Amino acid sequence: MDRRVRSNWLTPQRLAAIALSLAIAAAGVYGYVRYGLTRTLNIDAERLSISPVHAGSFHDYVPVNGNVQPRETVYLDAVDGGQVVQVLIEEGALVSAGQPLVKLNNMNLQLQVINSEAQLSEQLNRLTSTKLTFEQTKLTHARELIDVQFQIDQAKQRLARIAPLANSGAVKLADIEDARLELLRLEQLKIELARATKVDAELQLEQIVQLDRAVKGLNANLDLARENLDNLVIKAPIAGHVTSLEAHLGESKLPGQRLGQIDQVDGFKVVTLVDEHYLARVSAGQNATADIGGTEHRMRLTKVYPEVRDRQFKVDLVFLDATPSSVRRGQTLQLRLEIGATSAGLIVANGAFYDDTGGQWAFVLVDDRNVERRTIKFGRRNPEQIQVLEGLRDGERIITSSYETLKQFDRIELRGH
Repeated sequence: MDRRVRSNWLTPQRLAAIALSLAIAAAGVYGYVRYGLTRTLNIDAERLSISPVHAGSFHDYVPVNGNVQPRETVYLDAVDGGQVVQVLIEEGALVSAGQPLVKLNNMNLQLQVINSEAQLSEQLNRLTSTKLTFEQTKLTHARELIDVQFQIDQAKQRLARIAPLANSGAVKLADIEDARLELLRLEQLKIELARATKVDAELQLEQIVQLDRAVKGLNANLDLARENLDNLVIKAPIAGHVTSLEAHLGESKLPGQRLGQIDQVDGFKVVTLVDEHYLARVSAGQNATADIGGTEHRMRLTKVYPEVRDRQFKVDLVFLDATPSSVRRGQTLQLRLEIGATSAGLIVANGAFYDDTGGQWAFVLVDDRNVERRTIKFGRRNPEQIQVLEGLRDGERIITSSYETLKQFDRIELRGH
């Protein structure tokens, strides 16, 4: 009896066709995921800036503009004010320390000096008179004590002569008693005279001390008045260049009013403003460089002013070597202020991409044609370099130009690279 033989459906040809279909489907899914869901931009390479990542030294500095100023500026003020009676120099002159510049006249100060001298003379006369009176009183007391002592000696001698004759009847007993009483009176008088002499001496000495103190005070007042009178002659406190002078004959100046200024000519400093962002990282002793006429000159930061204005603070710098001869007052210099130590590691050129991405990611070249978006960790940066901490290797390349039109894409294909 014949049986129907069932044929096998999974023939090699069909298996091959199924495998081919699956491969085509997988390729389609891959292409859709890669090229359909991934946002891709095709752009000419010439429109982009591409920079390599390489090992090198990172210089932590901030660029600033500085203004050349005299190392020291001294202002001339009319301390007590007055009328200008003589101008001895002209604006722009070079002067030496202590040289008279302007003379003022102030009648009130002159009267003060005259009054102080009169008061001092009066006090000196009183002091002299008091001392003379003291000496005269002391001499009078001395004479009185000498006289009393002489009378005591006489009374003692008389008593010594008549006392032995008390029982002989030659001398009355009353006379002996009177002699004894007279001696006692004279001795008590001597004690009182000595006490009065001591009291007078103490009082007069105290009066002399007070007068001496008053004389010293008047001398101090007179010295101050004379010093104020001397201040009417405005003198140069330092040697330098008179860059400003506002004084004309007959002009009246108020106390404390500015007359001008003198700039020191033996050196300059550079004053610059730094963004407040770097306030905690800037301190005295840091170095800087200035490009002057194609030559770099070393400088050092000497002073940091803590006051912040318009989101900036001021610092002073001086040249470490001799001041360049081409530097002039008021000149603007471009400086590189070092705010950290130089460190070795991976670095890449700074560019506009950092501000567009916040330093969180960048477009990295996979090869000469394909560019991928990659998360990267950057460190410090200066106007020329950026530190690379994670996400890049030595020799890789990234796009460093602006990402303003690239941020919405996931990958880039380059043309003509």
